[in-house]
Amino acid sequence: MDAIALCHRYFEAWMRRDAGAVLETLAPGGSYQDPTTPGPLGGEAFRGYMQSLWAAFPDLGFELGPVHQVAEGQVHGQWTMVGTNTGSMHGLPPTGRAVRLPGIDVIDCGGDGIRRVVGYFDSALVPRQLGLDVIVQPREIGPFAFGTGVAVRTGRPVEPVAIGVTELLARDDTTVQEVRELSRQVVAEDLEQPGFLQFTGLIAGRRATTVSMWDSPASLHAAMAQGVHREAVRRFAELADAGVTSVWTRAPGGVFLQRCAACGRMNRNKERVGHCAGCGAGLVNPL
Repeated sequence: MDAIALCHRYFEAWMRRDAGAVLETLAPGGSYQDPTTPGPLGGEAFRGYMQSLWAAFPDLGFELGPVHQVAEGQVHGQWTMVGTNTGSMHGLPPTGRAVRLPGIDVIDCGGDGIRRVVGYFDSALVPRQLGLDVIVQPREIGPFAFGTGVAVRTGRPVEPVAIGVTELLARDDTTVQEVRELSRQVVAEDLEQPGFLQFTGLIAGRRATTVSMWDSPASLHAAMAQGVHREAVRRFAELADAGVTSVWTRAPGGVFLQRCAACGRMNRNKERVGHCAGCGAGLVNPL
């Protein structure tokens, strides 16, 4: 099969969302990479990449442009990816927004199949079309690791009594995405629990840290023993190279301080409800 026909088979398999057929066009040791991958992907890693993309965009399709052979065994194929984000992407809830991403694949072919595909496109375009912030920052500088965070608050005027803290070092970059998705599912489940108050999650490099606050230790332990939370606990050893999970209870004597929006006075507001001691204005819990 000539290079052009082989590449058309490759693109057609993508359009059918058939990971097996895509992999069949690759030569032994063949790989794929683009600006969003940690490096060249082959075999099951490439399959996982495709499946995660189709999970985020179940209607994903490609408008195929010109496909030209530019040198012996080298093909350039232009395409535009289109789809609607109705599934989770990188652990985030679906936005319901449509995307349109133009790009080009540089494909090296041999007699045994496609040896390498390198995709080129604007990696910031899809997040922007989905209404997401695009943050440019270093991954690591010396002892400092940089990443992203998310906070969830119920707004219940209850002082936290129990705090769950989990920190793990994910096994690799692919596992980081699994940790993100599991965390998202756990928080969505926790929001239905009567004792849940708030959650903060941070990911920097391969390190993931979560802090959740509850109205009692019993509420936290009950949540950990059911549903997705229990599944996440069970998979801890599978996902992490190292980690720790713990439950802490607040010692008596903690102080909750809150600034009055009307007069600016800082109040001790132990019950997280009440009125400003200076002007009498109502205090609304900001946490």
